Amino acid sequence: MHIDENNSGLRTQSQQRGFVLVLALVLLTVLTLIGVSSMNSASIELKSAANAQQHQIAFNAVQSVIEYAISDTVVKGGGTPLLDYQTNSSAAQAPLTYAMSNASGLKAELAYVGCLPGAPGSSLEDGRGFGYNLYTLTATGSNAKGTAISQQVQGVRHLAAACN
Repeated sequence: MHIDENNSGLRTQSQQRGFVLVLALVLLTVLTLIGVSSMNSASIELKSAANAQQHQIAFNAVQSVIEYAISDTVVKGGGTPLLDYQTNSSAAQAPLTYAMSNASGLKAELAYVGCLPGAPGSSLEDGRGFGYNLYTLTATGSNAKGTAISQQVQGVRHLAAACN
């Protein structure tokens, strides 16, 4: 019994060449799918980060409106108050509008809530002490593109004459 080693080696080698080609194609397909999946994930994360940035711009713009509305810098400069904090009327005041370069539709509205008596002063007579007018300040606005909107409500306590 004589075995030809050269002949059996060639047959096995030719069968392995076909298998290596199929294996290489399968691995290439798997790597391509991983790459495409990674690109989609990166794209979604980029959109999410941009969206969060636009919401932060809108939030900060509305915070600026709130700070501007409760500030008294205009009054100290000789101007009229932006919002009337001395009223104790539940009638709606005209909304305050504000403009910024990276935001739009910024406005603030003040609503009277009630009066809270303060600590008694030197006079204990009824109605002679000071009090606090309580308000609700509602501010709204959006980023410049209008894709992110923010609405914030803040309570304001302002020193006033005695509550009646």
